[in-house]
Amino acid sequence: MSEEGEAEAASFVPNPIVIEVDGDFWSHAETTATALAPDPVEENPDTTRCPGCGTGVYLNDGICSACGQVYCPGCGCSLDDEEAENCPACGLALTFPCPACGFAVAAGAKLCPECGVLFVRRCSACGQRILDAPECCPGCGQAVALEQRTSATIFAAAPGLVLLRCPVCTAKFGSELGACPECGQRACPQCYLLLKEEEIDCPHCGFHAARPCPACGADVGLGLVQCPRCGQSLCPACGAAVGENDTACPACGTELDLCCPRCGADLTPEMKRCPECGLDFSQRCPTCGAEADLGQGRCAACGQALCPECGVAVGEKDIACPACGVGLVLYCPACGAEVSASAEACPNCGEPFED
Repeated sequence: MSEEGEAEAASFVPNPIVIEVDGDFWSHAETTATALAPDPVEENPDTTRCPGCGTGVYLNDGICSACGQVYCPGCGCSLDDEEAENCPACGLALTFPCPACGFAVAAGAKLCPECGVLFVRRCSACGQRILDAPECCPGCGQAVALEQRTSATIFAAAPGLVLLRCPVCTAKFGSELGACPECGQRACPQCYLLLKEEEIDCPHCGFHAARPCPACGADVGLGLVQCPRCGQSLCPACGAAVGENDTACPACGTELDLCCPRCGADLTPEMKRCPECGLDFSQRCPTCGAEADLGQGRCAACGQALCPECGVAVGEKDIACPACGVGLVLYCPACGAEVSASAEACPNCGEPFED
């Protein structure tokens, strides 16, 4: 194919999709290709070519999405007998009972459609493919742990737009967001399985549910409000960088809630202290008013000992903050060694402590 032809095959045209649900209008940009895109399935140990049409397919799927040909998830050979219990080529049992509910699950399936148990499809110890639900890996004997997962349910749908209902808080949101805007629960935009905060690839369908951090470039899961690598605050809708006091995303306009990082109470930009737990946002010494680095645990200007968590003044022998209760560690002012509150002298350098 010429360069011009390749450019044409990769070109896309956005079409607005709008549906009405309960008087609210939801829109989404549907992207359609002007020509067939290249085969998206890369060749690797988990893929093969459809025996019917030659399209790249994932072995575990067991059916070609292009032509509908059913094939063995173990060896990839075509299965023409719908009643067959085993693959005629390799002998693989084509179904297995879910160990949690007994439902007959297709070999290679990653999720039980009846109870939501997530199956392990490659041994984490030796890498062997697993097509059923054994207690131990048949290759190395490593225990295989199963995990039960929940999925978000479809509330409404139109071509190019799916509205999901969050199973945690029942709020409705577009599947493309990758997370509920009300409670932050993440969901795969492709198969709607609920995702953990640290998961960037869906363990069910393999969808890459992440985008690069605009500050450091690290992969950040869709819907997360902070980059786990550099700490940059992010818009949960579009992933753009936002400021600590922004009430709306400067890129997409999504309204943002300001919350206390300790107790989660709602805040306004002008607040200097949390009204619920007392966390100080000004990072100023409560004794002299000078700017203080709470991480140092002491005001550099007047020497006042400070709680590194909430910033209130604490006593030299306090072992816990009287305001927030966080445990405090005492250090020798001469050598920096950790000491107990009852010590009369530093056990490291011998520096005497005054009462």
